[in-house]
Amino acid sequence: MPGDGRHIEEVVLSREGVLRAIVREPQTKRELTESVSSSRSTVDRAIRELLDAGLVRQAGGEYEATMAAECALDAVGAFHDRMRTVSDAVAALGHLPPDTPFDPVFLDGAEVQVTTPTMPDGVVERLFESIEDASHVRGIAPVVLSGHLQSFYDAAKEGEARIEMLIDGDVLDRMVASPSTRDILATQLRDEQVSISRVDVPFSFGVWITEEEAGVVVYSDTGVRGIIVNDTDEAYAWAEQWFDDLSAAATALTVDGVANAGDE
Repeated sequence: MPGDGRHIEEVVLSREGVLRAIVREPQTKRELTESVSSSRSTVDRAIRELLDAGLVRQAGGEYEATMAAECALDAVGAFHDRMRTVSDAVAALGHLPPDTPFDPVFLDGAEVQVTTPTMPDGVVERLFESIEDASHVRGIAPVVLSGHLQSFYDAAKEGEARIEMLIDGDVLDRMVASPSTRDILATQLRDEQVSISRVDVPFSFGVWITEEEAGVVVYSDTGVRGIIVNDTDEAYAWAEQWFDDLSAAATALTVDGVANAGDE
């Protein structure tokens, strides 16, 4: 049934071992039985299905792969790669609601790290490593963990980076209401290379962007649950588009504004 995409998908996934053996080199049924360690009847069924799908052709007593087989296996390999990344990210992504505007393109070629009981802060260290050598750091924060507020700034200033942060308005109100975080905000705003703006963040994950890569921070009730880091053009463009769109609606925070709020 050549041309039936769904049929070919099913055949490739169910007969992948036999197909890969034939792609490596043309083989007879006897040779295939040994190559894939299957019974003759199983190989017979696989060959029939692969022939019907147009993925294999008979050449004398051997079976050889068509170009369609090479393309199909490439597609299946990409599928397996994506599924492995999804599997790695399940522990983090499971904390996001189903209507979260997270583009699956961010998983393609991504690095995923999830917190563990033995290394609860390991993923945060990976974030700090990402920004330490950057000259420009942009971020979107739906929440702010007060324990990491100064550490994030210090890591970014390792490379004397320019910092642009978009923080959810409700979060900023709570930060300004607390003397400890209000003082940190005021100190950071006195740095001419730092801008902090108020905006309604329409999702529950954080985003950071450097010149080299983009990252997503997933939070749980107890803190950071995991991060996903990606340097592909597609992932970077997605993160950058969100930053640009939210920047257009943001209002810059000022030192005087923070100080006056503290006096109220």
